[in-house]
Amino acid sequence: MTPPSVTQMKDTRSPVKALYLYNFATLIDWPTDYRKGDFIIGVYGSKEGVYDNLKMKFEGKAIGSQEIVVKSFTSSSQISKAHILYVTPKNSSQISSLNSQFKGKSTLLVTERDGNLSKGAAINFVVKGTSQKFEISKSNAQKHKLVIADRLLNLAVNVVE
Repeated sequence: MTPPSVTQMKDTRSPVKALYLYNFATLIDWPTDYRKGDFIIGVYGSKEGVYDNLKMKFEGKAIGSQEIVVKSFTSSSQISKAHILYVTPKNSSQISSLNSQFKGKSTLLVTERDGNLSKGAAINFVVKGTSQKFEISKSNAQKHKLVIADRLLNLAVNVVE
């Protein structure tokens, strides 16, 4: 029996990442000016995978009184406001410039490449064994005026102060 090709293999990580992103939204305390209007979850990079899962499962649901809107961005210049910005691996090299772009804004930068916490990401997806996990930089979150609930910190495989 031949193993399935990469294109035939089921993408099991994207639904998990989408669920994590939704949970991040519920377990972070956003500043007052970010608690009105739509709750924007942006995906910077390819539209398949995480974007499709977010759109299908969470768009239209609410975070508090805010309706979730999922947006896709192909260029950093398109992004003006987002509560959460998930940066796909292909665009991970731009995390430092994105961190500068969102300086003073309460945007949670989420990536998935080793070392991105030191470049400004607040949350970084990692794989431990066969499980999808994440690590958190409390100081990067605080720079964006975000307060991460203890419950979320306790779920992280690594918390950097």
